[in-house]
Amino acid sequence: VILFECASFNSSGEIVYDEKKLETALSNVKGAIGDREVNITLNLLGPGGNTDSDVWEEQMEAQSDEHNKAFTSGVLEDNIITILDKYNFDGVHFDYEYPLSSKAWKYYNQFLVSLDKKLGEYTLGVAVCDWNIEFSTAAIGAIDTFELMVYDFVDSEGRHATFEGTKELVKKVGFHGIPAQKINVGLPFYSRPTDMSAYWYGYNGCYEKIDENGWYHCENTGKDFWFNTPDVIEKKTSFAYNHGFGGVMIWHYSCDLPSTHEDSLLKSIDDALKSSR
Repeated sequence: VILFECASFNSSGEIVYDEKKLETALSNVKGAIGDREVNITLNLLGPGGNTDSDVWEEQMEAQSDEHNKAFTSGVLEDNIITILDKYNFDGVHFDYEYPLSSKAWKYYNQFLVSLDKKLGEYTLGVAVCDWNIEFSTAAIGAIDTFELMVYDFVDSEGRHATFEGTKELVKKVGFHGIPAQKINVGLPFYSRPTDMSAYWYGYNGCYEKIDENGWYHCENTGKDFWFNTPDVIEKKTSFAYNHGFGGVMIWHYSCDLPSTHEDSLLKSIDDALKSSR
């Protein structure tokens, strides 16, 4: 379990969080897990950029400037260890969107290597998109899991994150020197419209109106969405398992139906693994 939106770090390398919110979320997760052995890692989002620009690349560069300050602060690593120790997490994750420049990648890579040297038994994971991978050899060695965000793309028909498209993108990632066993293939439990405008619809809110070909039409917006239905999720999971990948990653669990529901996407992952084994 990767615990999201409960803690972050600022440009000074300090960990920022609401103690009550974090403890409540952690308690809820542990209550759901019960006696099962499930690792819980803490995702840390970084500081935003100081810019009024409407240009996405300039926004990301401004964000990187603030991240670079944190990465070179000399205290972020120890502050991370402190919060992991305090709440008995199993590791830390980063969802850094996006280091675009060589300078940003340099500082990110150096920080990941520096952090890994202090983590000991704690795990280190990062989210990564297929089109923006500039990890150094040393950073790849330091990172335990890569959460591969193979979604937010559509094919020529406007279908979101198809099985065929995912296979092609996953293959390209191998050219970057990341071992397959470290990669978790991302599965979207949501959909974007055919024109990729700023709409993110959860599967659980639409599943009853998705047609036999995976399409959902929203009357309110007039937009069409193609979903990863249980059969698509099952195919992707089987592909990841049979091709030696470390696992699958989902974004995100609350877009699904209860796992006991016959149309649950989590259930389809479980079904795929049972049939593969």
